[in-house]
Amino acid sequence: MERSDRFDPRTRLALGAMGIAVILITQHPLPLIVEWCLLCGGLLALRMVKTWARNLKLILPLVALVFVIASISLTLDAALVLSLRLLNLLTVSFVFFQGIRAEELGDSLRKMGIPYEFSFILTTSLRYVPLVGRRIRSIMDAQRSRGIDLRPRVRNVPHYMALLMPLLVQAFILAEQLAMAMESRGFARSERSFRREYRISHGEYVLMTMALILLAVFVVWERGWMQ
Repeated sequence: MERSDRFDPRTRLALGAMGIAVILITQHPLPLIVEWCLLCGGLLALRMVKTWARNLKLILPLVALVFVIASISLTLDAALVLSLRLLNLLTVSFVFFQGIRAEELGDSLRKMGIPYEFSFILTTSLRYVPLVGRRIRSIMDAQRSRGIDLRPRVRNVPHYMALLMPLLVQAFILAEQLAMAMESRGFARSERSFRREYRISHGEYVLMTMALILLAVFVVWERGWMQ
């Protein structure tokens, strides 16, 4: 079976994990800024800038909140490092999850020996989070059309029951539909097959090896900077 994607999902998973490791290891603002610039270049190359710009509206307030809290309880340098690290981690996660489908992620985990139950929980959550988000927006639009103000204000807190109760009902309906689908498709069977044949090419092995070497070099360099 031909592969439509350039890289095997396991390769992308390994590269994403190495990228996260690099960000977590970094302890200084300047390397974090350089990493952010590299991530921005990757977003431009992958043509994800518009989608990422929409997500920044939700991410930047969180990053600013982390900076304010850390600057109060810690030093200014530590606050800058924490906020930049969070921004880079969210950017790497965005690139990774935008570039791999939930089904591919689950198959790659199963190929690596992860139990099917765990991979199923992960892929199902990735599929249902956008669905629940759409349900929330639909409920909010319906309640606003009835004159119920659900904007984030203190005086509107009693109105949130008009959002939570329909959302709870929708969650039970989705859970029942998922349970019926799992039962009808034989979730408990032991032997399972893959819809696609996944193979890691020699070039991908070379790429992962080079990335691992660069990660090791970066760890040594970071330790030397800290000393």
